[in-house]
Amino acid sequence: MRKNGFRIFSVVIFFVAMVLLTVIAIPLIRSLGNPSEFKAFIDSCGPWGFGMMLFIQVSQIVVALIPGEFVEFVAGTVYGWLGGLLFCLFGIAVGQTIIFFLVKFWGKDFAENVAGSKAVSKFKFLQDEKKLRTIIFFLFFVPGTPKDLITYLVPLTKIKFADFLVITLFARIPSVLSSTYAGDAFSNKDFLTLAITYGAIIVFSVAGVICYRIWDEKRMERLSKKNLGNKVSG
Repeated sequence: MRKNGFRIFSVVIFFVAMVLLTVIAIPLIRSLGNPSEFKAFIDSCGPWGFGMMLFIQVSQIVVALIPGEFVEFVAGTVYGWLGGLLFCLFGIAVGQTIIFFLVKFWGKDFAENVAGSKAVSKFKFLQDEKKLRTIIFFLFFVPGTPKDLITYLVPLTKIKFADFLVITLFARIPSVLSSTYAGDAFSNKDFLTLAITYGAIIVFSVAGVICYRIWDEKRMERLSKKNLGNKVSG
């Protein structure tokens, strides 16, 4: 009884923290609208600038306030394409670590409160241990998948934390790299490279969304046939 009370109290504290985090992050997020001015602002903050950027990156993962691609683009303008890539991967690792252990501690009810019971039900296929690592890599590699949502669901599986972190970080590299590269090109006023990079991102994203939808439709068809077969045999 005492343990359940502590868990409920902890969940309440988490959601209060999320609200406060959102309120604190809003002014910083608004300032992202002008990458050039934001870069100058971060540079003027010295070591504190890195902390502010990290706060925004981790907030994006934990609270999902803004699209990750936008944060990655700004990171590219501030730190260059390689520095931005390494920074974003570090911030993503921190955010995903927080989520992983929060879900492990609070369990399924917590994940349902954040992601929704429908999402938990839809992604039940993550319980397939044989294909789990391949599925996770695919979902985090392909553009258009709800990565922030899935991050709250993966800890409900039996995957080890180290495996989860390594697989997702490697899967995210192409997407993050393209965004930081575009940000770096924008910072250097290399608009031809910027246009080419965004053209490639759009093509890759559209292809990714199509692949994900086809895969999801086929998965649902297989699930429907399996359920129908079970009803007939029953």
